[in-house]
Amino acid sequence: MKSTLKYLFIIVVLVLVSSCSKDDVNEHAIVGKWKLTTWTVNIPFDLNHDMVLSTNLLNEIDCANNEILEFNAKDVVASDDTFNPKVDIALLNGTTDRYTVTTECAEGIIGFSKSYTVLNDTKVLINNAIATINGNQLTIVYDHAVSIYNQDFSQVIATKNLTKIYTKL
Repeated sequence: MKSTLKYLFIIVVLVLVSSCSKDDVNEHAIVGKWKLTTWTVNIPFDLNHDMVLSTNLLNEIDCANNEILEFNAKDVVASDDTFNPKVDIALLNGTTDRYTVTTECAEGIIGFSKSYTVLNDTKVLINNAIATINGNQLTIVYDHAVSIYNQDFSQVIATKNLTKIYTKL
């Protein structure tokens, strides 16, 4: 009887230990840290005058980019330092694809913390924007987020989507 209880106790312990394995945790792919690597409105610029056009504003201006989004398993995303420059874009008169751009780097640090909602394996809702995961990249598109002005900046003549791409750290 003692040996039967002993074996039963060992079996119960083994079942409990194996059922608490870390491998059984089903954590969503969004959980972790993501570094901002692209900030684009899909207009090629050469703001740094290196003779190379780029649609990625991060490659064209000297503003510090320390933006890292951190998603936790409790559906909260936070950043201690967001990339938030002032960017004004104007279409040059008489053209359909030539722009003037002014930028001003943000001073100080802007942080935030918000909840997010997992929609499926590859999509997450963050602050009314859909974030899409593709491998180690997270893409968030903000519809009509950037105003395009006429040449003297007196009137908005169009809007562009702002696309931010993050790479998982």
